[in-house]
Amino acid sequence: MDPSNNKKMRFGDIMVNGGLISATQLQQALEYGKGKGVKVGEALLELGFVDEVAIARVLSKQLNIPYVDLDKIVIDPELAQTVPEIMARKNKVLVLGKRQEEILVAFADPLNIFAIDEVKRCLKGNLLTCVAVQSKLVSAIDRVYSKKIIPEQESPDSFEPESGEESIAVNVVNDLLLQAVRKGASDIHIEPSIDKMRVRLRVDGILRLAKEFPMDMHPVLISRIKVISQLDIGERRKPQDGRFEVPVSGREFDIRVSTLPLKNGEKVVMRLLDKSKVKVSLQDLGFEQEQQTLFEKHLAHPHEIMLVTGPTGSGKTTTLYAALNYINTIGKNIVTVEDPVEYELSGINQVQVNPKADLTFASALRSILRQDPDVVMIGEIRDAETAEIAIQAALTGHLVLSTLHTNDASGAIARLIDMGIAPFLISSAVGLVLAQRLLRLLCPKCKKSFSPPASLQEELGLKFDPERIFYKTVGCNNCENTGLKGRVAIYEVLPVTKGIEDLIMAKASSHEIMAQAVSEGILSMRQSGIRKMLAGTTPLDEVLRVSLEE
Repeated sequence: MDPSNNKKMRFGDIMVNGGLISATQLQQALEYGKGKGVKVGEALLELGFVDEVAIARVLSKQLNIPYVDLDKIVIDPELAQTVPEIMARKNKVLVLGKRQEEILVAFADPLNIFAIDEVKRCLKGNLLTCVAVQSKLVSAIDRVYSKKIIPEQESPDSFEPESGEESIAVNVVNDLLLQAVRKGASDIHIEPSIDKMRVRLRVDGILRLAKEFPMDMHPVLISRIKVISQLDIGERRKPQDGRFEVPVSGREFDIRVSTLPLKNGEKVVMRLLDKSKVKVSLQDLGFEQEQQTLFEKHLAHPHEIMLVTGPTGSGKTTTLYAALNYINTIGKNIVTVEDPVEYELSGINQVQVNPKADLTFASALRSILRQDPDVVMIGEIRDAETAEIAIQAALTGHLVLSTLHTNDASGAIARLIDMGIAPFLISSAVGLVLAQRLLRLLCPKCKKSFSPPASLQEELGLKFDPERIFYKTVGCNNCENTGLKGRVAIYEVLPVTKGIEDLIMAKASSHEIMAQAVSEGILSMRQSGIRKMLAGTTPLDEVLRVSLEE
């Protein structure tokens, strides 16, 4: 049976007819999918009503097509690659075999008649359509096309390992990149020791052991990474920085590479920057509604400084990029100075800091101000000189966005004063300070509810409610038994009001400034986290881990 002949069959109806879900669950999934902007199949999975294997088997039975377990077959890469990689990834389709005039093709969604027609035109033959589990199909596509994942850039005399070692190194690097992308890792750490080489992945802000290799593998693997990053493979005594671009699982990644000489060899860290995330919007970040409204209001101000604070890895750059996307119009000249430029933003002029060429934040900022900017984004205010120029830019009619490394929003004021900036300049130029942290989210497939005791609710400043529900971590295959999957930001948005200005002029402490802000009704970091917890998206211990005591 060819599913392309069943144009009127709907996925949800097939699931109901197959007895996999009820009509009520289908309606819930449709409403959930509409709100989240996902298809009904993804909605059913996220709600935990079905699993991928059950979906594939019901589609197989209802459409009368074969179900294929990709774990139990051997795939011929040469045959599979008769379909171009971009088509295979877009349509989630893989050629599995060929007999006489029939070509066996696995689809994750055999109801997608457009995908079937596109593959038919490509292969120019009769398709024997089958269905496979989507996650297994995507993994198989990664394996089949992995040899094409990294372009060969090395010259013949730049890297000459022993026979067979080069191809092993290529495969290991490819496998590490694929594994990192599948797990949503932000960084890959390759660390040498006395007897083995350890590879760890930073997933949701936490390092996890991925693989271990014998130390014999270390030199050839490091050489491979250096070659594709255009680093000096002969230099092992000094740190080096490089980069390369690569498509992984259908997405474009910019990989930043850093080497560091250790006693037992060089450590390499590869940071994965997903270019598809460059168009992030403010709505995606995790603001509470009143915080987002206040933030957007200040983004409309023509001249002031808006500061984003928090430790390294708390998502400050993502917030700034989302702000730039929000205000980016044809009528504004937006210029940034960054170290490094993490993502390329369309329609925005981005300057890369280069200390070797004496292009620092301060010197770049002086030049930018002669370029008639409307908005200036400074990657980080690191010294008094940069801070002074930024403040003068705001006072002369520019909107300035930047970051500071402080623990909370009120601490940014004290930091500027410590730099030697006069309080009257700070109160005149700074319009809003935002502090943020990243919370790990509960795994939607295994989180477990419980009724918190009255003492716990009162300790969190909540009025006791016997029907209130909290959630805790459990652990399953979906979250690698951590109980947590994904992250979201929580914020503390502090506008510089008249009351705050008076305290700045009096050189008040950060605690006094924060107390004034709370009395004026701002939502603290802890309160933002508690709201996320009450919404069932994060556990209490995560809120306590990232938010400060008040």
